[in-house]
Amino acid sequence: MTRVIGVVSGKGGVGKTITVINLSAALMEFGKNVIAVDADVKMSGLGLQLGMYYFPVTLNDVLMDRGSIHEALYIHPSGLRIIPASLSVENVKVSRLKRILKDTFLKDNIVFVDTPPGLEKNTISILKSCPEILIVTTPEVPAIADAMKIISTCKKMETKPIGIIVNMYRNRDSNQIKIEEIESTCGLPVIGIVPEDKVIKKSVFLGIPSVLLNPYSPSSIGFKQIAAHIIGENFIPPKFAFIKNFLGRFRK
Repeated sequence: MTRVIGVVSGKGGVGKTITVINLSAALMEFGKNVIAVDADVKMSGLGLQLGMYYFPVTLNDVLMDRGSIHEALYIHPSGLRIIPASLSVENVKVSRLKRILKDTFLKDNIVFVDTPPGLEKNTISILKSCPEILIVTTPEVPAIADAMKIISTCKKMETKPIGIIVNMYRNRDSNQIKIEEIESTCGLPVIGIVPEDKVIKKSVFLGIPSVLLNPYSPSSIGFKQIAAHIIGENFIPPKFAFIKNFLGRFRK
């Protein structure tokens, strides 16, 4: 069964693209067929964060009928499959995205759609193309306020919010909104927490998903737990993950 899941945030800088990359990699590790689509046709970043720069055909070309969806598919050295947006700035309408995401080429895949942040015109069109939505936020007031706007917009459309992912969570930091408060304020469950983790910055520098770079880091464990939740499975963190995480810092 094909699932199309939009990953959205109310503002930039909350780690939405990192979330798309690592959930895709985690589900790939679970044996699922996954494709990550960069639908931010103005400010593409998914390919860049994976260290990939050359794309003869992109989602922009598919939207403008200059290429097919299978021509726009690229495979990262890790095996992760992506459909990137163009690195060039051009005026592209995303109104055809819903039909493109129903292409038989994507059949039996979990498709994560990385959306532009906020509620610009393109974002609204993309939300209409995704039957399911994940909201990524950080535990700060501005990010939560913007996430509430996204949730309100989703409820007005035929789009099902799966839940909230709280990124860059700092354990034992009282200067952030508590998980229970986020749930009660937004009216949606928090389905996963990704701790603030230095391995994320390193993974972007190396162009490798953090769940593959160091599978035992706190953020990797968080992403795997969220991925398992999405497919209705349980993920039990491995024993001695703390020690394995410490050792993993010196492997790359």
